[in-house]
Amino acid sequence: MRDGDRARNNSYAMSEVIGFVLLLGIIIAALSLYTVYVVPVNGREDEIAQLNYVEEQFTDYKVLLDGVWDSHGINTNSPDPALIISPPTTVKTVRLGTGGATHFGGSSLALFRPVPSYATLAVNSTGDTFDIDSSSSHSVKATLVDFPITVTSLEYRSNNYYWIQQRYSYELGGVFLTQNDGVINRISPLISITAADNKSVVVNIVPVQITKTNASSSGNGPVRVETTQRVLPAYNISSSQYLNNQWVNLSYTSSDNATAAMWLGLFRNIVTREGLDSSAYKTGSAYNTGTKKTTVYLYITGSNPDPQLNKVSLYVQRAEFNVTLNSAATEIE
Repeated sequence: MRDGDRARNNSYAMSEVIGFVLLLGIIIAALSLYTVYVVPVNGREDEIAQLNYVEEQFTDYKVLLDGVWDSHGINTNSPDPALIISPPTTVKTVRLGTGGATHFGGSSLALFRPVPSYATLAVNSTGDTFDIDSSSSHSVKATLVDFPITVTSLEYRSNNYYWIQQRYSYELGGVFLTQNDGVINRISPLISITAADNKSVVVNIVPVQITKTNASSSGNGPVRVETTQRVLPAYNISSSQYLNNQWVNLSYTSSDNATAAMWLGLFRNIVTREGLDSSAYKTGSAYNTGTKKTTVYLYITGSNPDPQLNKVSLYVQRAEFNVTLNSAATEIE
């Protein structure tokens, strides 16, 4: 073979190698761009979808427990003896975190899938307190012995890699969302404040409590939430002496300023929603320098100028549920 032909063949071979290297470089660059830009976008979408799912689950959970309490609740006026024998139990499954790379078998594929996020579902004491006080509790021996109560909650804490951290909690019969910019009241607790025709006021409250403190489950699989209504003794808070109050005061105390601000807004929204006359109530807050906690309150007096007609009727019923958390063997949608 002549030297010219040999050189020509070598140049062809080198061109093929260079072309292959360039093609490989383009593929690697494309995969790198996919990993850097597309994977985080997909991960963010997965985590947003997961948190939307969690909000739906907490909404369903509230509706479920409201239904249990409304259908089977024990109250002073009509206790149900059957409940004392067999309190109702509900079961709900909640998925923690996103599936991410765990849906695929190979480690190479995992490089091009979002990292699976994890979460914690737990029953905790918040350290906050909720109080109900009235003029009747200062004049009769049957006082509000169960108040203030320490608030407990069922809460979902995210551990996201691509989206902001969020915490959903079910406490006092309401659903709340906590994130970087504060606390949001998603669904209000069972508090109703209505005005009668004579400008007196009727206050109805069901402060739902969750027990089984410090139960928790972490990961990204499904968790079974078994909730059993606790049987409580008859409650005397709705007896006759509490139906002729001069005033009723609701208050929430917290060391977290965002939580306190949210509850103050919640109180104001309730009276605004019910169309209560501004002269029938007042709201405010007070900071305790010793405990470093803020107390927000809703002080209700009614607005009838005639003292004989002006009254605030108070109805409070207890609802408590015991929660057990167990990992589920298979995921249930």
